[in-house]
Order: sequence, then C-alpha cells, then structure tokens
Amino acid sequence: MICYLFSEPTYFLYSPDVPTILYYAQVPATLIALLISFYAFWNGRHLLLNKLLLVISILFSFWTLSTLIAWTNIHSNFIMFVWSFFGLILSLISIFCIYFIYVFLEKKDISSKIKGVFLALLAPIFIIAPTSFNINGFNLTVCDAFNFEWLPFKFYYTSLGVIAMIWILTLLILKYRTATSDLKKQIILMGVGLELFLFSFFGMEFVATSFARIGLLPSSEIELYGLFGMVIFMIYISILMVQFKTFNVKLIATQALVWGLAILIGSQFFFIQVPINMVLNGFTFVASVVLGFFLIRSVKKEIQQKEELLKLTINLRSLLKQRESLVHLVTHKVKGSFTRTKFIFAGILDGTFGPISPEVKKIAEQGLEFDNGGIETVDLVLNAANLQNGIIKYDMKNIDLKEIVLKTINDKKLAIEAKGLKVETEINDGGYNIMGDSFWLNIREKEK
Repeated sequence: MICYLFSEPTYFLYSPDVPTILYYAQVPATLIALLISFYAFWNGRHLLLNKLLLVISILFSFWTLSTLIAWTNIHSNFIMFVWSFFGLILSLISIFCIYFIYVFLEKKDISSKIKGVFLALLAPIFIIAPTSFNINGFNLTVCDAFNFEWLPFKFYYTSLGVIAMIWILTLLILKYRTATSDLKKQIILMGVGLELFLFSFFGMEFVATSFARIGLLPSSEIELYGLFGMVIFMIYISILMVQFKTFNVKLIATQALVWGLAILIGSQFFFIQVPINMVLNGFTFVASVVLGFFLIRSVKKEIQQKEELLKLTINLRSLLKQRESLVHLVTHKVKGSFTRTKFIFAGILDGTFGPISPEVKKIAEQGLEFDNGGIETVDLVLNAANLQNGIIKYDMKNIDLKEIVLKTINDKKLAIEAKGLKVETEINDGGYNIMGDSFWLNIREKEK
C-alpha cells in the first residue's frame, strides 16, 4: 500500500515533503562518524577499542539510513520492514557503548560474565523484534507507525539507553578515583562526549516519538536534532586522538580541522536552494579540499622530521650511556691493576718480602709513585665522566693548601731539573688551611 498524500521520492531517498533539517542533520553526522571510525580502525585494526568504535558508528549509520527511508519512502510495507529494526539498532548501540567504555577504561576485553549480562539484556529485543508485538499496523494518512508500536517494547529498548548512561557514568566515576592525571583527562573527555551522545540521541528520540504519538507534535522532526550528539562525540574522539594518541592513531590537529571544515562546507549542499549559491559552495568545497591536502602533507612532513630528530636524540643518549658504562668498566679494570701493583711495591718497601737493596728500594718507590699517579688519573677519568652527567660530588673538608702545593712541586721537580732548569719555592710561614676537595685541588695543581 502507498501513502497517497505524499509524492514518490527521487533517487529513492530525496523527497520535497520532508524537513530540510533531515538531510543537514543525518548526512554530515553519518559521514563524520564513519570517517573518523574507519580512520581509527584502519590505523589500528588489531585493537578491540577501534573495532567497537567502528561498530557503534555502523549501527548509528544503519539507524540514520533507516529513519531516512522512513521519512522519504511512501510504500507502507517497506517502511514497516525498516521500522521494525529501530528498537534492535537502538538497543545494540546502548550495549556496545557500555562495552566500548569498559575496554577504554580497562584496556582489555570484558569477562564472559559481563557478556552474558549483555546477551540477557538483548534477549527480549531479539525475541520481540520479529513479531507483531513490535509493530502491528500502519497509518497511511500520516505515513507512520507511531500509534501501532507496542509501548512496553518501546519503553524497554528506550530504558536500555538510560541504563547505558547510568552504567557508563558509574564506571567513569569509579575509574576516575584511581586514575593517573593523564588518564583522568581522557576519562573526562570520553565521558562527556559519550554521555552527551547517548542523552541527545535517546532523549530526543523518545520525546519526539512520544509527543508525535499523542498528537502534541505533528511529526517526530525534533529527533533529528539529537543526531548532532554524534558529531559532538566524534569531536571528543578526535581530541583524544590528537592529544593523547588514543586508539593508536597518529591524527594531527591540522587533519581534524581540515576534515571538519570540508564536511561543514559540504553539508551546506543539503539546504542550499539557489543555483548560484550551489556553484559558489562547490568552488569553496573543492578549494578547501585541495588546499587542505597540501597543508596536511606539509605539516605531516614537518612532524616526521621532528619524530626522526627525536629518534636520533634518543639513540644518541643511548650511545652516550653505553660509552659511559664502557668508560667505567675499563677504568675500574685499570684501577684494579694499578692497585694490585701498588700493594706489591708497598710490600717491598715495608719489608714484607724481606731486606732489599737500595737500587730495588728506589725502583719500588718510583713504581709506587707511578701507581698512585695512575690511580689518580683513573679517578680523574671517572669523575670527568660523572661531571658530564652532572652528578659530580665534592668531598669538602679542612685541608692544608701548603702541603698540596709542596707535593705538586716535588712531583714536577725531577722533570724540570732534567731539562736543565731550576725550581725555587718560597712560602711564608702561616696557616694555609682551607675548605676544599683535596683530590680536585691536586688535579688542578698538576695541570698547571
């Protein structure tokens, strides 16, 4: 049977009898949802969270397509067939939104027990949807079936939307209390976006259909404004992608802005009536797409360069740490060798190995002096390596500067005299005690 008071739609979906807001609300919202969810899925097909986002968007698209058919078509049998899926689609959206938020918060799949609860909630929908309890008639005069819907069934699948909002809010609050600062920001963004979507979507749908049924509204047109909740939800999803790399997607802010601008300009085609405005909007749309493409490519190139520079910096830091570890290993081995020979020379000098001749004593003294110098050099290398990392420590205590100077002069004296030079020292009597690190002062004096 045909709704004889309405004209046949053009191209199956276009009708002059429907509100202009129908196309402006449904088409952009559907395109935005599918575009963002497919992009997330394409960049992370192995992630369950991305799959669930895609499922929600596809279910939403089925609902917008079904309502678009119900608004524009005039064949009662076909409209009733499409109408029978409304409750099923809305129920699935509710359950998958809960599933989605579980995976978002816990970063893993839900338990079989929770899946069983979901199936139990959906069981009445699966049982009643194919029967006459769903829809048992059709009004050809106004071309709808509002007065032939079984109210308990409609109340049940609408209540699933309310349950989903309460369930999701509870999960968000519980997780927020123990979350890190970074995760708290993500919870707020995801929670606000998803709750606004569910509230506007289910709230406007219930109010519009209920008021249309009792005659307070001539049609359910106001439900179309609830579709903008999906746009808001996808905006929050885009923010999470850009700022927090949620969904494992490398989406830059420039991409989101260009896509959003192109979709908004393109959506104007659905309500423009004047041909010249249609042409001008077409030029604007094409220009925004072309210029946006080059802008995104330029920004991506710059970001890739920054990422490569960051990788090189990280690799350099790793190499520096490896070099530092190698320096410490080598110097400790060398210091151990100097220490062992130092003990041998010290044992020779203190009589551990018995009486020694003056020649052996002189050689042992020189060996002990060289070992002490070698150990000091190793300590210098170790401290220099630590100094590069900013972790040098000074052993500040009261020391005799005069003693350090005399020791340094004595160390240099033989080398100076070997060159035919003479060194003289004149230090006045007095106190030369200062606060300092004797090791670093010895090194500094030797460098002079």
